[in-house]
Amino acid sequence: MSDREDKQKDGSVIAAVDLDPSARAVAERACELAHCLGVEARVVHVLDEPEIVNPANEFTLADLEPEEFEEKELEAALAARRMLESSLRGVLEECAELVVLIGRPADKLVAYAREHGARTLVVGQPHAHFGSLATRLARHAPCDVHIVRTREQ
Repeated sequence: MSDREDKQKDGSVIAAVDLDPSARAVAERACELAHCLGVEARVVHVLDEPEIVNPANEFTLADLEPEEFEEKELEAALAARRMLESSLRGVLEECAELVVLIGRPADKLVAYAREHGARTLVVGQPHAHFGSLATRLARHAPCDVHIVRTREQ
């Protein structure tokens, strides 16, 4: 295994967060686990592609040039990064790197965990229901999945 592969497969703890207030609890738990395990924590948000384009403009998507769609992706990713940097202030500076990806959340998180040799994926889930993201991660992640019970919004 090369040095690059060793650095990629670091056994980190990955906090899978969305843009709601529960992201803080998920990120904090990931940092606690990472500290206990002596590894790094990463906070990962996956911007789902349908979120990038305003549904009101759905019928004009065919008119978008590839560069325009890429620009919308970058704008949406930057906006998500800014929101998370603000809402996770303190947590990010203390223990975690922030990563924003674009694609289907479960697929991107599983691939990211595999690529980085993650030790644990941490995801939030309200008490009232068990969502499809947590279910897909539990079934397909290449590592342990830790579910943080969050309050309903």
